[in-house]
Amino acid sequence: MLESSEGIALVRPVDGGECDTCEARHACLSLSGGGREERSFLAADPFGVSPGDRVRLELKSSASLTMIAVTFILPVLLLFAGYLAMSGGGDATRALGAGSGLMLGIALALLVNRRLCRSSGFSMVVVRILEKADGRDAPGSVPMINMEG
Repeated sequence: MLESSEGIALVRPVDGGECDTCEARHACLSLSGGGREERSFLAADPFGVSPGDRVRLELKSSASLTMIAVTFILPVLLLFAGYLAMSGGGDATRALGAGSGLMLGIALALLVNRRLCRSSGFSMVVVRILEKADGRDAPGSVPMINMEG
């Protein structure tokens, strides 16, 4: 966590094994612009975290499902739409229609995903302080060993 004020924290996820097992890692990368080194983004902060604190972030399930649907289902639907639009032609024409639909679907998915990431319902939320900046465990926190989802 980089800084916090008025219930909003500027968060930079650490590079490590935590990101690999996080169910919201794809949303996190989308929210932070997709870069692995300098990614940071704003998250709701109901706890008043301090700079340097390690925190656990979550994204609402409905937001995650919407992002997944847009990212994966939209391109596939447009692939089939392109194929069907060119179904009167030969194999090459149908393949061109399907490929064009897929490319259009990917471009639209990227645009819609970026817009969704800017809306307030798609922001990450600090749900727990794992460790204080000075290395102490946060009051009432439990080790993250064997914790699922």
